[in-house]
Amino acid sequence: MIDALISGKLIKDIVLKTGQSGNAYTHFLLSVHVGEPQPIVVSGIAFGEVAERIAKLGKDDALAVIGGLKPSEWQDKATGETKHGLNVTVSDCLSAYQIKKRRDST
Repeated sequence: MIDALISGKLIKDIVLKTGQSGNAYTHFLLSVHVGEPQPIVVSGIAFGEVAERIAKLGKDDALAVIGGLKPSEWQDKATGETKHGLNVTVSDCLSAYQIKKRRDST
């Protein structure tokens, strides 16, 4: 696993879920620009308090996450083509919402 700091924009609205253990979690997709014509899509998962913070955000909101990055591979069901991607398990996050909230409290 690779430790990574990734920033991008959320592709869709976030849904906060509760696992069988009662802990909150969320899945999300980040569009990350890396200098190519097309951005890279990074799939992420967060748990607990970090998931709750991410769930306050919506589509097109900026988000920076830190966590373990792993490459992934799967077969496209429609074409049978092998696809590649990146998955991050988030340990912490920062959004513009949190920065504004901190500034307003001072």
